[in-house]
Amino acid sequence: MSSKKLITFKTSNGEEFKLTEAVAVRSEVIKNMVQYMDCTSNVLPLSNVDGKTMTKVIQYWKKHSEEGVTEDQLKSFDQDFR
Repeated sequence: MSSKKLITFKTSNGEEFKLTEAVAVRSEVIKNMVQYMDCTSNVLPLSNVDGKTMTKVIQYWKKHSEEGVTEDQLKSFDQDFR
């Protein structure tokens, strides 16, 4: 069984999203927050982000974290991403 560290994000409208740290730190802002996060809690409050927006952000992070994805595939994904 994998022991990947999970981080929970809590959006402004109360939705919670669980992600592996490897995916979450695609964002430099989140990466910095994780470095200074209280070790007793893995919940990061995102007071300026709603659930709908976070869903899109996670979709983007996951695509850019996939193994074996080529630069051309990412460019195509990025062009079509909305």
